[in-house]
Amino acid sequence: MICFEWLQRPENVLTGKITWRDYRGADHPKHVRILHHKTGEEVLQPLEDDGTLLYPELEAYLQTLPRLGTPIVVTKGSRGPSRPYAMVYAQARVRQARVAADLGAHVTLDACRHGGMTELGDAELVEQGVMALSGHKTPQAARLYMKRTEAQRITAARKRRSWVEKKGA
Repeated sequence: MICFEWLQRPENVLTGKITWRDYRGADHPKHVRILHHKTGEEVLQPLEDDGTLLYPELEAYLQTLPRLGTPIVVTKGSRGPSRPYAMVYAQARVRQARVAADLGAHVTLDACRHGGMTELGDAELVEQGVMALSGHKTPQAARLYMKRTEAQRITAARKRRSWVEKKGA
C-alpha cells in the first residue's frame, strides 16, 4: 500500500527507509516524510486537507500495525528480533494479496508504484503535480511510470468532443 499510495520504491520500503518517525512525526504531524533515495528528493507528503484524510485506507491499516521497530514495514521474526522483509517474503505477500483480491498476475510488488503513478494520470494530474508527489526530477522520468489507460483515452476523447461541439456552435 505504501508503494502504491505514497509512490515509494519497493526497495526503500523493504530496507526500512520509511520509518514511524517519518509518518506524522513531531515536526510534521500532518505529513509523511518520504525520501526518494534514488533522486535524493525529500517529499513531505500531506496526509490530510482541511481535516479530510487523503489516504484513509492506508492510514487505517497503519493503525492496526504493532510498532515492532523503527521501520514501518518489518516482520516479527520467528528467530530473533523484528527485521525488514526479505524481498522473497514481500513478493510472496503481494502474491497472496493478489490472489485474495482476484487480481491479475500483472500486480506485483514493482507494479504497485507504477500503478499509483498511473492512477495520477487517470486523475488528470499535470506533470508538476505528478513530480511533486513522486519525487521525480524530470517530466521524462515521471512519464516512464505512468501507463496509458482506457480511462485516460475516454477523458481525452470527451474533452476533444466538447471542444469540437463548442467550436462548431
